[in-house]
Amino acid sequence: MKHALLLTLLFGAACAQAAVSAIDVKPTGNPAIKGRKDVPIATVTFSAAQDAQAEKLRLDIRGTNPSDVVCFSLGQSECARVENDAATFTVPVKKGQNSFSLYAELSDTASVGRPLRIDGKRVRVASVVTKPAQEIVDQRLPNGKLRASKNFRIPGIVMTPKGTLVAVFDIRYKHAGDLPADITVGVSTSKDGGDTWSPIRTAIDYKNLPGGNGIGDPAILVDPSNSRVWVIALRAPKSGHPIFKSKTGTIDPAQCGQLFVAYSDDEGETWSEPRNITPEVKRLDDPDTANWGCIFQGPGAGIALKDGTLVFPAQIWGNDGKAPHHGALIYSTDHGKTWTSSKQSPFGGSESTVVQLADGSLLLNTREGGGPKTRVTARTTDLGQTWQKVETSPLRQPGNLCQAAMLRVGNTLVFSNPNSGKRDTMTLRKSTDNGKTWSKGIIYDPRACAGYSTLCPMRQRGQDFVGVLYEGQSDYHYFQRIPLNEIQ
Repeated sequence: MKHALLLTLLFGAACAQAAVSAIDVKPTGNPAIKGRKDVPIATVTFSAAQDAQAEKLRLDIRGTNPSDVVCFSLGQSECARVENDAATFTVPVKKGQNSFSLYAELSDTASVGRPLRIDGKRVRVASVVTKPAQEIVDQRLPNGKLRASKNFRIPGIVMTPKGTLVAVFDIRYKHAGDLPADITVGVSTSKDGGDTWSPIRTAIDYKNLPGGNGIGDPAILVDPSNSRVWVIALRAPKSGHPIFKSKTGTIDPAQCGQLFVAYSDDEGETWSEPRNITPEVKRLDDPDTANWGCIFQGPGAGIALKDGTLVFPAQIWGNDGKAPHHGALIYSTDHGKTWTSSKQSPFGGSESTVVQLADGSLLLNTREGGGPKTRVTARTTDLGQTWQKVETSPLRQPGNLCQAAMLRVGNTLVFSNPNSGKRDTMTLRKSTDNGKTWSKGIIYDPRACAGYSTLCPMRQRGQDFVGVLYEGQSDYHYFQRIPLNEIQ
């Protein structure tokens, strides 16, 4: 059963049989996801005065129009019918307390910008960007079959000046593990603000590129001066792992991870041949880079500065991945014709994210630099030639560490990461004082997940939104569009 979704209100109501009473509906905090029926969005609890095998339970559903209805199901039971703004469920019950999970089946036309409301509380709607066993249309195998993947990781996203959302990520074909492996950079686009997504294509493949097996961990940015979308990705060396097998004093693809960029001039539909910029960013004759084994992108998203400079946040690792490792910048002052790298931040760090503040300075937030439980923030006014440490309220990260994303929208900074001791509780927090203090935030997905996320600014009908692309459960990527004013 398919129904159009607009703003829908769900209330616990009287039951059809007197045997059932005291109905309680509590949202779980999980998003309702288009294309998935297996994510519970609420728990329904009620009492029964007697045993019953097929009790009818009625819940009132109200919307702005009689047709603003979603098909709900309790547990494994499908809703029998929806009419007169009420849904009738047939569920097995026993004497005493009974609990069932409430699921929502959303129409393809459901909007990620219009939440469900269950018992007065908001339930966000998310769209699926990637899902397991998705065929990659531009990768045909020698036997004629289309190449397919069960694993997707490491998201990056931008919105172009024309309003197209361009998402990039690792396509991990044979297993979910990191480089080196059979990994390419995939891309999917949305023309309707994230409600629906195009079939996955390949933006960068490692075929015919120097180095070892795989290319991935992408970061993406858009140049507003010409709408060109840039993607940067890391190629594994022939010697093995791109971090732990990269040597200092060399840019040889056999001994060092290779950094490639590619661009699209048609909203992410097609991509240029990848270009190796390793010699530009790991300069063998520069004392600033002499102790670098591997330098590569964020991952996630880069930014375009007010003066037109293109900047990717970066990370630097020592010989064979030895500590210390540091945050840095990779940037271009000529719209991508040439690229270079900054000096390393002296405060440590690895995976990084960057914003430009109103005064033109850059704020770099990195994983690991603040110790095992907190992140570190550094500021530069000269594209990373010098750095100053910024003391902030701690931004918590999981015990096993994780990537995070930062975004500036007007005078507000937004930060996304798993805000607990584990990789779960995906949270958006905000700062209105240039990152010195951060709010408690809102949880946009409480479930366990891989934990990486990426953000882009969106403006629709005069309102500011934050677009969030993140790694959900089961190697899916989900997208949500969250109003900036809802981030507390």
